[in-house]
Amino acid sequence: MTVRWRTSGKSVVAVNVRLLQVLESLNEIGSCTIVDVHRATGISRPAIYRIVSALVRSGYLQRIPGDSRVRLTWKVRTLSAGYRDDDWIVEAANPVLAQLQKEVRWPSSLAIPDRDKMVVRETNRHRSPFVFDSGSVGLHLPMLRSSLGLAYLAFCERRTRMITLALLRGSKDRGGASARDRKESERQLRNTAQRGYGFRQGGIEARTSSVAVPVLIDSEALASICVTYATSALTLKSAATQFLPLLRAAAKDIAASAPSNRG
Repeated sequence: MTVRWRTSGKSVVAVNVRLLQVLESLNEIGSCTIVDVHRATGISRPAIYRIVSALVRSGYLQRIPGDSRVRLTWKVRTLSAGYRDDDWIVEAANPVLAQLQKEVRWPSSLAIPDRDKMVVRETNRHRSPFVFDSGSVGLHLPMLRSSLGLAYLAFCERRTRMITLALLRGSKDRGGASARDRKESERQLRNTAQRGYGFRQGGIEARTSSVAVPVLIDSEALASICVTYATSALTLKSAATQFLPLLRAAAKDIAASAPSNRG
């Protein structure tokens, strides 16, 4: 039951796989007996008794009074309290962006919306030899002045887009000023949707430019990914020609990992 550490050059965590099997079984079956868990997992009954007793002591299981069954308690939910609904995108993006960096060489990032900003949640900048700006995880980017923001906002669900624009118009920063020019912001988003990608030429970081595409689930954007390159190295046309096919393929690979029970 306990996590054991041993050191031989580096630390190794030994995880009790049977404990996870028992929890998964109880989650799937619901309230059940030790025999039910044994049949579902194939784990010996003595081992299940020990695991169940430990989980009861820890508060994750409860014995049903006057019955031989046990059930999960509310405390099990705390095990996933630090897990965000969109964390699957970050997990899926990590290997995809690593592969993309090998093909593109320039740094790539994935961003997810947070109210009226885009937040970088994954990047391969640490792998790229061509980094000219700061785009680390956690960086907040303006929605209408970044390629990542434009690619997301032009393809997200319409109601979400309206709410985001309303938040932007109430903001006092430069993004708010851009959104308050309704004709210009609508033109930007309409052109982005027609092109199928967002772009930034200089602007918030003069030395770099970027192109971005949405990560689409059921035809609606949940995130976006971009390639950032030196403004002096490529024209927008060259960057779009080189990077967009690879970006779109990467976005599809990330979307393919979406949980089947979303919604």
